[in-house]
Amino acid sequence: MLQTASETPPIIVLQADHGPGAFLDWNSAEHTCLWERTAILNAYYLPGDGAERLYATITPVNSFRVILDAYFGAELGLLEDVSYYSPWEQPYRFSPVTTLDSAACHP
Repeated sequence: MLQTASETPPIIVLQADHGPGAFLDWNSAEHTCLWERTAILNAYYLPGDGAERLYATITPVNSFRVILDAYFGAELGLLEDVSYYSPWEQPYRFSPVTTLDSAACHP
């Protein structure tokens, strides 16, 4: 419907803010499946060659930067693709999530 009703091909983005929490412990990064929590739904419809700028490890910080650069000439460039965990009781104590942080993913 969006595509047929628009004179200009639309840009469509469906993006979650976080992944599931099946193995989430709000107070412990060590007991949380950080990979699961930071993995999100990130679906795009980008007309033309915009999709060629996407890459497998893109994080939300760069999703709209890619779109704004590709379609609006914003020249924002990319930031580092990194995710952070913070405990519920200390929301401003950020710890970077790495590929090694998958130990708690298996009960």
